[in-house]
Amino acid sequence: DATLRLLLSPSAATALRDLPRPAVDVTLLAGPEGGLSQQEQRDAQSAGFTPVRLGPRVLRTETAALAALSAMQTLWGDF
Repeated sequence: DATLRLLLSPSAATALRDLPRPAVDVTLLAGPEGGLSQQEQRDAQSAGFTPVRLGPRVLRTETAALAALSAMQTLWGDF
């Protein structure tokens, strides 16, 4: 389907701020406490998810998705 699939990964080469404003819906995958396993990350990428990092800090799973949504709204003018 026409969605941008993003995988939150502190080791990703691409930062969220490097992405252009999407013209489609966004699906966000935030892993559990301790992060996704290497196999889970490979599986997500095989399913079309692009790894992105929010910054140099690793956030708790309860706040990572909310921080990512806030950053997307700020970066892409959704307010």
